[in-house]
Amino acid sequence: MTAPQDGQPPVPAHLAGRPTVGGLVVPVITPRTTDGRYLFGKLGDLTQHRCLRGYRCGVCATPLPDKAVFFARPTDLFWQCTSEPAVCPPCAAYAGSACPMLAGRMARYRPSQHAALAGIPIPDGEDLRLGAPAERWYQVWIRGYTVVEHPAKPGTLAGSWATIPPLRIRPVPTTA
Repeated sequence: MTAPQDGQPPVPAHLAGRPTVGGLVVPVITPRTTDGRYLFGKLGDLTQHRCLRGYRCGVCATPLPDKAVFFARPTDLFWQCTSEPAVCPPCAAYAGSACPMLAGRMARYRPSQHAALAGIPIPDGEDLRLGAPAERWYQVWIRGYTVVEHPAKPGTLAGSWATIPPLRIRPVPTTA
């Protein structure tokens, strides 16, 4: 593990080679602008597809082990799928404490689109979260999943546990 920065949890050894911003590891699925800024909270389509279809961790990109974790909001639980790729258990432990949204340290979603995306249309439904109260997150522990088109987001891939029952679903512990 590397030393924590600014109150962030330490970076696990297996993530030491990943880029960091403000002491936070940048997940492999996080897109980067042409000027080098990372867009936390967004999904890079290409890496999202590669992780979902290749059964790779959305944080470290390694092949998923027998047990993995989806982070899901209540609406994801309803649909039994999420567009966020699954993560390996070590990355789930780190992300659950490091990510301000997952850990419950953010009371609201950001009030506006990333400055780096100014002028680019906001995808359907994403504008509903701008400034809205943060939702509770859940860990969906799985032994496998199927890749489907998200039923509420046509054209968006998702990992689904509808046909492979999850091992357990529990709230992400908050550190707020």
